[in-house]
Amino acid sequence: MKVSLARPVKINNFLTTLNITLTANRNVKKMEALAGEAIKKISTASSNKAAIEAYEKEMEYV
Repeated sequence: MKVSLARPVKINNFLTTLNITLTANRNVKKMEALAGEAIKKISTASSNKAAIEAYEKEMEYV
């Protein structure tokens, strides 16, 4: 799964607007990779929980 928050240039422009120190492009890519893995884990857990709840709800009426 590849997650892209924004292009590094856009991120640095945003940080400049907030008067925050800029980040190197390679660091932005590393942060994107970490965020992508976290998002994947959370979405998988959420999907599994929803599937279990839907199954249990359906079985109540059988």
